Amino acid sequence: MTQVAPATHEVEAFLYYAPVETDDSDLVDYDGLDPYWALSDLLINHFDGYHELETTVDGEPVTIRFTYSKSGFTPRPSDNVGGDRLYEFEINVSGEGERKCDYNISPRYPNMLNSDGEPTTTAFDHTEPDEGVSVHCQPSNLDVDEIPALLPRALFELADDAGVGLYHGYFDEPFAGRLTAIERYLRITRAMNEKLIGTGGVLERMAMLLSDASGTKGVLKWDNEKVRGHHHVVRHGSESARNLISQHCLGGQIKSYLPEHPEEFTEDDPLYHPKVGAKFVAGRSQTGAVDWDDRHDVVDELDERLLSVLSWADVPIEAGGTTYVADDHFEASGTADPVPIHSDPLPQLETEQEHLLLTCLRDMTPSDEEIVQELAMDGGQDARDLADRTDYSLSTIYRALDRLEGVVTSDNGHVRFVSQKLRREIRAIVEEVDSLIENAADRAAEIVDYDVRQSASSAFDRWMRKYGAEFQPPESDDDRPRIRVDTVLSEIKYTSSPMLEDAVDEMLTAWQRDGRDVATLLEAIVEASVDGDRRQMPVRNLR
Repeated sequence: MTQVAPATHEVEAFLYYAPVETDDSDLVDYDGLDPYWALSDLLINHFDGYHELETTVDGEPVTIRFTYSKSGFTPRPSDNVGGDRLYEFEINVSGEGERKCDYNISPRYPNMLNSDGEPTTTAFDHTEPDEGVSVHCQPSNLDVDEIPALLPRALFELADDAGVGLYHGYFDEPFAGRLTAIERYLRITRAMNEKLIGTGGVLERMAMLLSDASGTKGVLKWDNEKVRGHHHVVRHGSESARNLISQHCLGGQIKSYLPEHPEEFTEDDPLYHPKVGAKFVAGRSQTGAVDWDDRHDVVDELDERLLSVLSWADVPIEAGGTTYVADDHFEASGTADPVPIHSDPLPQLETEQEHLLLTCLRDMTPSDEEIVQELAMDGGQDARDLADRTDYSLSTIYRALDRLEGVVTSDNGHVRFVSQKLRREIRAIVEEVDSLIENAADRAAEIVDYDVRQSASSAFDRWMRKYGAEFQPPESDDDRPRIRVDTVLSEIKYTSSPMLEDAVDEMLTAWQRDGRDVATLLEAIVEASVDGDRRQMPVRNLR
């Protein structure tokens, strides 16, 4: 079966048009602002400021609306616009279903002044040529390459309707541009969506484990007020993207959501089931907007992240079956260009935080214990307030922060746990004992389910941490040991996932290094996701 193909939901982009040199180094024979004045003439002189047209483009019925608005720029003395601000032209193209695009076309030239007559800057200050038009594009349910292609088609339809000519080179293709947002989505059944939004689901785990990402901010938000699963979103930055998948760098969102009025839809309507999307947001990315020429790389990164997150939640990522629900714009069909599926980093992140917690708890002083207990109960507070509440000096607080590095941090004097997961683990300990955190290391070891004294020396424990695995001994003489592996494995070479055969070989070697009988492990059952398929396999058959 082939990998399911996500669809594009929303995009925001800025495209720049101007005369540029051809391959023969000849300059296109028009001035940079000619397209702007041509549209001004078409709208004002031929359509009296507004026009609406119903036509077809490539066989698709569309409605085109053409109007104007005032810009934030002051005209030059030579600009005969009859007002104190330049106009911008608004073109809306609405197709079948929810396919549409809003284009805002605005002039650009050197030394522009804002509406107050003050100098201002534009993207054209950093491009060559420095005069032309900027087009702000806000489409829905259009592929990225349809955005620049639809604009000239709409303009020519308008010009033809007015009976005037329009130079075909004006909006032939942008010479540059930038992408500021794009969302790729799938639609899955409500039942399957529980693996994402439920307690302990992948969205909650991501928010808990990524909350210690240095230099970024993130948040998990949910809205179940109208119906469960109405809107759940994890917002993240570039560093969190890299923690999830090392090659990724785009900040944005992972979200699951239903329409604005979900109660209006029945189970036989596709809109009854939620969209699951991965979105790039320039404001959450360290590099900001992305060059228009790199748009396909952005789409690939979002598809990799979206499908990988689904696989981490044990949601099938193959087309067909009953997981995905087609709608007017998402076909739920297979893709001809599958993207790599990356292994789940969350078990490893969880293990690293738990080991860090154990190390810090074993070495805590009495003052550290009281400080940690105080933070566990309220989540975080100013260092001076923490000193007052614990009756310790401010210098004692900061010395404790140095000892607890990696578990507790200070952001401009606000002291908190580096992640919500660590706070939750500590609070569970605090709530279970009546006094301060006594025997903290032993209790934490019980939580993470391994013995502190053996963890450092056990090769098999190290293997389990590497692959996010859990060992379950047999419950009776007739039962077999079971090994649950949370890392996504593969039987296909040249993927980013660890090979199933290699993981099993490492497991048997580690078991033997601990002085244990390999024959015992050969009788065990391994449960793991292999290339998107959750399997239960006897170890003996995997050698």
